[in-house]
Amino acid sequence: MSPMDHAADAMKLIGEKMGIPDFFELFQMLSLYDDELTLEGKLGYNPGDTLRLIAPIIATNLSDEEMIEISKSAKLTPGAKDLMKTLDMEDVYVASTSYQQHALVIAQKLGIPKDHVNCTELPAYKDFPYMDSLLWIFDHFKESDIHAVKVELDALFWAEMDPEYLKTRVCGGERKMKVVERIASETGTDLKEFMVVGDSITDINMLEGVKRGGGIAVSFNGNQYSAPKANLAVSAMSLYALRPIIDSYPKVWEFVRDWNAREDRAKLFKPDTLEYFHAHRMEPHYDEVRQYNLDDVIVRQRSMRAAMRKEYATLT
Repeated sequence: MSPMDHAADAMKLIGEKMGIPDFFELFQMLSLYDDELTLEGKLGYNPGDTLRLIAPIIATNLSDEEMIEISKSAKLTPGAKDLMKTLDMEDVYVASTSYQQHALVIAQKLGIPKDHVNCTELPAYKDFPYMDSLLWIFDHFKESDIHAVKVELDALFWAEMDPEYLKTRVCGGERKMKVVERIASETGTDLKEFMVVGDSITDINMLEGVKRGGGIAVSFNGNQYSAPKANLAVSAMSLYALRPIIDSYPKVWEFVRDWNAREDRAKLFKPDTLEYFHAHRMEPHYDEVRQYNLDDVIVRQRSMRAAMRKEYATLT
């Protein structure tokens, strides 16, 4: 819903306060570390728990007002507001890894009900006595790579650090799928009637779970982690590219196959959708994700991701 990464910008602001101008890169290091822990299947760890690792740093260096101010200045993903205007907000829910100070602001900008937003609550922390150790590892990282410092990060977070500093419950990974399952139960909706949209490693459980349940699992401008777990990849410079998928339901796969096979694609659109596409010169790609085309899909996804998210594109 927004191309910016709130946590990264929050860390960048803390770095400015501390006189450490490359604090954004420190967040990148921890984002890569998050990938490593997810891929190794660390017990009790969820994709997106980067925000669990940095929570004490954020909470002890920024006020709620400062965090909210970052979100107020955040741009929305192109087409997001226009898309939301066409939807029944009773059917729109958010499962966001972001801290609530960000998720609620963005949802409000888009008219999504507050009680439909599931996100990460930031606890209060009195201090963070491990900053010197983390900065020492960061200095090592800048001279090497994440594989060279992983053992040091493991020792810091899972041996040296008091577990009290790791108490934040992030809405990512398996917890995002739990949100979908709860909504399905509360609304009496089968998983095959869901369309979920994700773009990163924090979304892989949700994408895979809905795909397995027969629903539409969309990787929108995703990366090498989200695309393989989805059954549909949408690569576009506007979130409004999801509108034809919604219009075509329940014949989504028929639409996707026709889109890639026909030259007269305009005939696949409803009139108002066609008008919007022409007005905004939209040229999306719709790919049914299969093993044989996965490499090409990932290239398209990452290319569009880089164009839209710019400096945030490297955050996985």
